[in-house]
Amino acid sequence: MVRRDPARTPHGETPYSPDSLLRALTANPFDVDHPRHQGHSDEVPAPDTPTTRAVTFLLAILLGLAVAISAASLRENAAGQDSPRTALTQRVLESRAHADDLAAEQKSKEETLTALQGSVLAADDPDATERVDVYESAGGSAALRGPGVQVTIDDSVPLPPEPGMKDGAVNRVSDRDLQVAVNGLWAAGAEGIAINGVRLTSTSAIRTAGSAILVDFRPLSPPYVLSAIGPSDDLENAPVTGETGEYLGEISSRFGIQVRTEAVEQITLPSRPASALREATRPEENRPAVPAGGGGPSDDGGEED
Repeated sequence: MVRRDPARTPHGETPYSPDSLLRALTANPFDVDHPRHQGHSDEVPAPDTPTTRAVTFLLAILLGLAVAISAASLRENAAGQDSPRTALTQRVLESRAHADDLAAEQKSKEETLTALQGSVLAADDPDATERVDVYESAGGSAALRGPGVQVTIDDSVPLPPEPGMKDGAVNRVSDRDLQVAVNGLWAAGAEGIAINGVRLTSTSAIRTAGSAILVDFRPLSPPYVLSAIGPSDDLENAPVTGETGEYLGEISSRFGIQVRTEAVEQITLPSRPASALREATRPEENRPAVPAGGGGPSDDGGEED
């Protein structure tokens, strides 16, 4: 009697041979796993006891603690003094402080220059100082003080979040919103306007760069406070009447942009930095008069008798 190896199939293949699996599948598809387990029938599974469970639980706790400590260490190193974020933040703060120092120095020099200019003009022409003050007030080169209004335009409150979103959207104030409000205040008789302390003149520009609004190339942040000096009644009605009122009312009702108007008894508008003098002409009334008989050169290039 020939004894057959249980680890081999009737055709001589091992239980893990591709041919044996194909033959077993075609011969008896419901017992296809039988050849796979013939060679492992004597293996004993690992014991599952309370001791092994406790050891596994302790190892899992130790692994979790190690992962948590490593993550905290990495986060602490990232927030250290030598991290790129900290260095960049420090550079931004230093740049802002340097810019503030330069602005203060410029203001001091402008005040000194104005004082010297006034002394020279007073010695030469007593009325010149008064005329210069009028021109500087009109051009924004001199500070203004007086009654007026403050119009505050701010972004909308967060809207209800959409399904699946954590936070709701926020409608931002655009440069056109500020342009319309400023033009409405000018049309209502404003003598001077400033946005967040930046004085506006006839050459000022309100533009958008990315997500920031620039006024004369200075980035501003909401809320935007428009301070205007002039007749309080007319300026207070400007944001609620006419085309300006219609526009501001529409963006407030449709997009939630916040618009508030308040009358102020005393407003101070800063002066705009003085620009460099590029061209100057002598007034007609100060030019020397030509004699009636002709004091200039004659047509033939010689002098008259």
